[in-house]
Amino acid sequence: MLVAIGVNARGYREVIGCKEGYVESKKSWKSFLLGLRERGLSGVCMFTGDKSAGMLGTIQEVFLHAM
Repeated sequence: MLVAIGVNARGYREVIGCKEGYVESKKSWKSFLLGLRERGLSGVCMFTGDKSAGMLGTIQEVFLHAM
């Protein structure tokens, strides 16, 4: 399962996306992140995670300015 948690303007954490049946491959992460972007996610500045190779290789492709 892939889960995305964001911090809103008030500083509270929110689950902004969740997909079951995915693996930590580049293909799965790209599909997941593109889905978040297509639903309107923008202004992403930073990602934190477990440094999955699939996640790291995809962040810069989908969210150009995120670290």
